[in-house]
Amino acid sequence: MVNMVSKMLLYTAPFLCTLIIFNGGVASSPLTHQELISKIGNNHMLRSMDASLLKNAQKPEIYEEYLARDCRAAFRRGRKESGLYVIRPKHSPLLVVYCDMEYDGGGWTVLHRNDVNQKSPWTSTWNAYKMGFGHLSGNHWLGNEYIHLLTQQNAFSVRFLIVDSVGNIKHADYHSFKVDSEGTGYTLRLGNYSGDAGDALTTVGESGVHDNMRFSTQDQDNDRRTNTNCALDNAGGWWYDNCYSALLTSSDHIRWKGLCTDISRCQSAAILIRPNGQNCNLPSRF
Repeated sequence: MVNMVSKMLLYTAPFLCTLIIFNGGVASSPLTHQELISKIGNNHMLRSMDASLLKNAQKPEIYEEYLARDCRAAFRRGRKESGLYVIRPKHSPLLVVYCDMEYDGGGWTVLHRNDVNQKSPWTSTWNAYKMGFGHLSGNHWLGNEYIHLLTQQNAFSVRFLIVDSVGNIKHADYHSFKVDSEGTGYTLRLGNYSGDAGDALTTVGESGVHDNMRFSTQDQDNDRRTNTNCALDNAGGWWYDNCYSALLTSSDHIRWKGLCTDISRCQSAAILIRPNGQNCNLPSRF
């Protein structure tokens, strides 16, 4: 009898340990839908109708610790429908993001979208770009602070997705992607390029290079051009140098060297990320 009890404890101990680690040693209480919304850091980007459309928050009660850390984690747990999801990045408030679960293998977390036919206030302040603005299902900027927190928890790759003047979809992939903290000016860090749009971000040209540059806005000039503010002159916050070879935050046009010009005006652009496989997310339930 003693041996049987000992064996049961031996087999169940790892499971109990996992539960303690996962829950921080304390059983959590479920959140109501309204309580969940109140804990979302970027809930100012949710319209009233959006709150009822959250794909992984349809149950009356939600356990916060079971929320996925990003869209790829949600995809791997069976979430195959694109739309708005609540995610729980490590060391971050809860966030609502648009997850693209259908494009090229799914699991993409969308950081930015700009359809030039939908006019958006890209000429915004440092604080607006910090905390995010726009409509998450349409034109938006997720927020530099949240992009920073999101990209600290895992090794991500990024895809800059561009629709050209005749409707062709082009992409520029960078094997690694991270945005540093506000203390560094939300400096952009990119890895090796691949794709068919051309490398407009890490190749040094007449306008400098965007990789390793600080973010600039109309009220905070961090570019390297003297006597002018690239963000103010070009009506959009961005990782400017002198000033740009790529610019995806503009109401009038999208710029990408060799692809989007005044003559061949691109129609839309988006920035999407997902883990690049160097690290693994913990499994998530919702």
